[in-house]
Amino acid sequence: MILKPRIESPELLILRCLSPRKQLVEKDHHYYENLEKGFEGEKKFDELLETFTEDWLFLNGLLLEHNNSLFQIDTLGISQEGLYLFDVKYYEGDMSIDGELWKYSNGTVLKNPLHQLQRCESLLSRFLQDKGLHFPIKAYLVFNHPHFTLYGAPRNPTIILPTQLQYFMKKLKSVKSVLNSSHKKLADMILTANLPSYPNAYIPKYEYSDLTRGIICSSCGSFLKSKSHFGKLTCQHCLHVEQLDSAALRSLREFQILFPERKVTTNALFDWCSPILSKRQVQKVLSENFERKGHGKYSYYV
Repeated sequence: MILKPRIESPELLILRCLSPRKQLVEKDHHYYENLEKGFEGEKKFDELLETFTEDWLFLNGLLLEHNNSLFQIDTLGISQEGLYLFDVKYYEGDMSIDGELWKYSNGTVLKNPLHQLQRCESLLSRFLQDKGLHFPIKAYLVFNHPHFTLYGAPRNPTIILPTQLQYFMKKLKSVKSVLNSSHKKLADMILTANLPSYPNAYIPKYEYSDLTRGIICSSCGSFLKSKSHFGKLTCQHCLHVEQLDSAALRSLREFQILFPERKVTTNALFDWCSPILSKRQVQKVLSENFERKGHGKYSYYV
């Protein structure tokens, strides 16, 4: 059972909103693509976890701290026999290992993911020991992209390749597991200690005036150009049709992610969605979905 569902990190949410509205420099665009691809791979791994029974607990997307050292866990499984630590890599293409060196076929060298896994396992073990807890930990490096090949890999049960994944999960599901109150207390303790985000996460600088305003198609990501017709918006690029209300609320959510310090007002949302929505349409959406605070030009919505 997935006790903690996976959600996007604040960095990914911000970059996802920024990407269509601002020309990101190559470094930032590459960083965004890696975050997006990594999240996709983790969600695909979650689909496999959803088939497990309630005799397992899974906590996704954890950020913990031990002795001022932060460590991130893609997925932590709790079973009767101990903890399972999964580091999910959605790498694509051909990769080879030469001793401690991991690199793509084009020569691009990566940080050794086994070292990262070992660091995470060590910090988790000490994190638990400091709380007087002693659970055996099994750590796995999971490669789950169907078009990934690893050449020169040593015979290492820690590494799970795409062709091994289905059988590996089948074996896990066959492990007898009966959870008790100590396992649930462990899960609650870890969730309490979980941090919302890295304190110094990298976010490229941006200003409101730098961004392209308007409503973005939820299907193809292009900006909508035609105004609503019978309460619906149609993308001229892919012909996707969306209800006006849902498109406006989605755009408002982007505004709140990018500018959490700004109040939601009729004028603010009207300018953000311009020129697709009229001010009357904006006011209708806000009044039907939010509570109005204040009066006149000082009013805003929560």
